[in-house]
Amino acid sequence: MLILCGPCAELLSTTGLGKLRRRLGPAPFKALFEVVAGPLGGRQTPGVYYRGLRTVAFDGCRSTRVPDSKDNLAWLGKQRLQNGTDVNYPLLHLMALVETGTRAIIGAVIDAARGEVGMALELMARVTEGMLLLADRGFDTNEFIRAAHASRAALLQRACASRKPVVLKVLHDGSYLSVIAGVPVRIIEAQVTVTSADGGTHQGTYRLVTTLLDARRYPGEELVTLYHERWEIEVAFLAIRHSMVGGEVLRSKDPQGLRQEMWALLTVYQAIRTAMTDASDAMPGCDPDRASFRIALCAARDSVVTATEVIPAPGEELTSIITLAVSDNLLDARRPRISARTTKSPSVRYDRRHAEEDRPQVSTPITDINIVIHPPRETGPIPPRTLTPVPADTPHPDPTHATPQGPVPLPPPVPPHTSRLEDIMALMSTAPDRHWRAGEISVLLRLEHSRDIASQLCVWTRRGVLTRTGRGTYTLPPGPPVPSKRALRLEDVLAVMATDPERRWRPRDLAQALGTIKESTLKQVMSAWSRKGLLLKTAPGVYAHPMPQPRELQQQSRRTA
Repeated sequence: MLILCGPCAELLSTTGLGKLRRRLGPAPFKALFEVVAGPLGGRQTPGVYYRGLRTVAFDGCRSTRVPDSKDNLAWLGKQRLQNGTDVNYPLLHLMALVETGTRAIIGAVIDAARGEVGMALELMARVTEGMLLLADRGFDTNEFIRAAHASRAALLQRACASRKPVVLKVLHDGSYLSVIAGVPVRIIEAQVTVTSADGGTHQGTYRLVTTLLDARRYPGEELVTLYHERWEIEVAFLAIRHSMVGGEVLRSKDPQGLRQEMWALLTVYQAIRTAMTDASDAMPGCDPDRASFRIALCAARDSVVTATEVIPAPGEELTSIITLAVSDNLLDARRPRISARTTKSPSVRYDRRHAEEDRPQVSTPITDINIVIHPPRETGPIPPRTLTPVPADTPHPDPTHATPQGPVPLPPPVPPHTSRLEDIMALMSTAPDRHWRAGEISVLLRLEHSRDIASQLCVWTRRGVLTRTGRGTYTLPPGPPVPSKRALRLEDVLAVMATDPERRWRPRDLAQALGTIKESTLKQVMSAWSRKGLLLKTAPGVYAHPMPQPRELQQQSRRTA
């Protein structure tokens, strides 16, 4: 390679180029990517907006293989398969926020494999008002929903099967209003039936969570169809992994070089997407999906080799080599198709198909799509009258012969971010002298299984959280209750530790600061939090705040304390 410096030309070796890269570092490449990153579609670009909202999607890519060097292993480690064997190469984790209409990258995070939600929260600042954020059920956490709601963007994501939101109001289209983590949401439970050209039918059940509460302005069937646009981010990852990298292993053998290489790839990818969007926008009504990324990539490579018309003249940006190649070789309009989802195994040559997979092995055209929204399952009616409070000095009658008397006011719907124990204690605090039963607690809190509640009440009684007053009756203890492990929140512990971030805290000190927390309970919970990386363990039984605050915030917190 030749580097020209004035009239002289100096030969640069591969080793010298590598040293220059290490001296340069990844920061300039990341800064260059942030200059070109961002949404590309306009108001008139097909597929970019849904009812005035720009559709974007979160997802992660963990299949980028890197060299098996000592430095890379120290940073990334090796993932282990279910059969106990290690994968052949370390894997780099890429989290991206992509505009689904043009597949342009708005933001990205490059790091070792860790929680997708934590990496996505680092990009939440790029999610703004006027966007509709799409996400799969891997992001179904209370923290992610709160962060998306705080960004003032709309949210549409798939919920986990384990989440059972409370039904507040059933809407005309079968969806219903609920609350998750204190955020008002709308739940859409739909069954999608797809008929393929070979005559086969395939069904799937989806439970979607959205902050678009108006069912008339945002119909449920449209949102179920729109959720499929989340897969556009997979097409973006496919272009980077296979079209640009060719499925090969990255070349850098140290973490700094890997970051350089990935930021450079993302910068080139975004530049090519910009040229493709310019080409499709020059033809009114042309969907960006019809632009071929491979043709644009080949045209860009040819222009670099020939070094002709690399930089278009002012005013001729839409007639560059790349835009002309894309506009002359448009793909056909996309046709709905279906195929089995397979997993590429890193230990064998062939793809692995899931046992429950019933979709065709090869891509098959779809002839019909039927979407049915199911209303929530009917819950039992709240009885108009329940048991009245019994004075503490009166012996409680046999529960099998209890007679219903005066009504008990129904409490408001409980936010799902509280624990069940907190809900029950809040209900009991409305009538401290009352002898409460598991059946009436289940009715008032809209819980399904009263026998499970009765078992939990017995456990909490043995822990001293509640007091048993008779056969199957409970009340609050006379002193301050001792919260269980579920009632202990990480936010409370971090708030105490933030008052002196440089201090090394012991569970005994935190138990005294929190007041009603047992030291043994706090010791077990803090040990679990440190294994998850939520707390910093500096010595056996000693912990520190995971993220030290700036000096100004430390001084302010000390003054407050």
